[in-house]
Amino acid sequence: MSCKRFKVLLSAYVDQEIGKDEEEELLEHLKICSGCTRELEYLKDIKRIFLLKEKKEPEEFFETRLLERIKDRRKQLLLEAYLPVFKKSIFVVLIFLLLIAGFLNYKKFFYPRPTEVISDLLINGQVEENFEGEVLAIYYGSAR
Repeated sequence: MSCKRFKVLLSAYVDQEIGKDEEEELLEHLKICSGCTRELEYLKDIKRIFLLKEKKEPEEFFETRLLERIKDRRKQLLLEAYLPVFKKSIFVVLIFLLLIAGFLNYKKFFYPRPTEVISDLLINGQVEENFEGEVLAIYYGSAR
């Protein structure tokens, strides 16, 4: 019989789930096969480790807290993925706004609006004395 079949029986032997006939056959094989013997010792060591390990019950609401941490981590990963894109976009928008502000200030600096001069306020070379009254009369109609 090949070692492949006996390696399957080794696991059943360690777990005490093997029949008497198969157990005797396995023990005979172990006497002549050092590889399967090493495998048996390895499986016994693993079983001992798990038996010595304390069985500990999870704390109350463990699953709920775990799921919340997973959701938070997903949000964090999503933010980390898109944050560089947002930073670049904000940077581009700020540069664009600065360029517009600079252009508007450039126009004001080099192309100033003409200032009113006193000659614009003169009618027939004299200053209108009742300028406010005239404007109100034009706006509300002639009350005279």
